[in-house]
Amino acid sequence: MKKLLLILFLIIGLGVMAQQTDDIDDPKHEKIEALKIGFITEKLALTSKEAELFWPIYNKFEQEIKTVRKKQRELAKTFKLKAKPTDQEADRYINEQLTLKQTEIDVVKKYIPEFKKALPTAKVAKLLGLEQEFKMQLLKKMKDRRPQAD
Repeated sequence: MKKLLLILFLIIGLGVMAQQTDDIDDPKHEKIEALKIGFITEKLALTSKEAELFWPIYNKFEQEIKTVRKKQRELAKTFKLKAKPTDQEADRYINEQLTLKQTEIDVVKKYIPEFKKALPTAKVAKLLGLEQEFKMQLLKKMKDRRPQAD
């Protein structure tokens, strides 16, 4: 029964995630998103009612976080293109990166009360580290798949 429920959430979540990815239509990205949905669902042991309330909130949260992170990447890319940035340009870069990091923290703070409406506080606390845990597992799997040089 749990496996059936997990598969159902994966399918629903994948459909929602696919609709929300505006610049990423890569099948690999969709597969990773599906794995992430399954990972979070399993690690949080979401009930069907919790999942129904949680995923729409999480999807909005993730979109806001992705927007901030995209700005961070664009800012870093622009700064790296400068051969010899001036101290003023470097200061501006530092301040803009700090502002974006604070914006990311503010988004998390904004969504904590929303997550608490859908999940018990203990699950919300656990959620905060799951994205990083998922990334670490994904990187490990990718590393393990690479052919090893003899």
